[in-house]
Amino acid sequence: MEISVLASGSNGNCCLVEHKDVSLLLDAGKSGREINERLGRLGKYPENLTGILVTHSHHDHIAGVGVLARRYNIPVYITKPTYDEAQFKLGNVTAKIFDRAKSFRIHDLNIKPVQTSHNVYSCGFVIREFGLFTDTGTVTKQISDIFPTLKAVVLESNHDIDMLIHGRYPPYLKQWILSDQGHLSNIAASTLIQSRGENLACVLLGHLSENNNTPELAKKTFETLVHRKVVCNICSRDHETKTWDI
Repeated sequence: MEISVLASGSNGNCCLVEHKDVSLLLDAGKSGREINERLGRLGKYPENLTGILVTHSHHDHIAGVGVLARRYNIPVYITKPTYDEAQFKLGNVTAKIFDRAKSFRIHDLNIKPVQTSHNVYSCGFVIREFGLFTDTGTVTKQISDIFPTLKAVVLESNHDIDMLIHGRYPPYLKQWILSDQGHLSNIAASTLIQSRGENLACVLLGHLSENNNTPELAKKTFETLVHRKVVCNICSRDHETKTWDI
């Protein structure tokens, strides 16, 4: 299985997962044009996409879903609550409704939704031994339980706590980000990797805040707290990663 993170951050999130005849986007939170360009730089084509999986209804995860789905006739896999919240932004798409509590299949590939904790109905996904968990204010029981089975993960490492507390955000926004329905800090992400990531070989830290984090701080926290032999890379909001063979 191959994965590439096309974008990760508050201005857009999108991850490409490919296995045999299945090619999936996990979220499509950049414009359709930008996603096309980033796919093209990887030698990939939107015409070959099998589906778009949606984690939740925030704009930075669905901005390009409707355009891509209509232009290339791509089905959109989405929960009913998220579809109800996002329908007016998505427009007319072929929606394949899934239950957050149940696994489903796309061709021969098993997809397991995993509950996350955000201020809207949300989930992450596990596909074979790869997981994607962003936009969660706490490590849910479902994430914790499945984490030891993973060999690779895209995991939110949103903020440095000191930068956030002493930064320019208003108090209500700081409070939300730090809450159980906000975002994981560098410390929370690295603690999870150390405590539950015994089988991980590759970690991609994502959804870094532009104002309350830096790649250097996220990597430093990881190196301080994680005492496992695991490759760590930082996802970018500005460009796609290379392709990883999992």
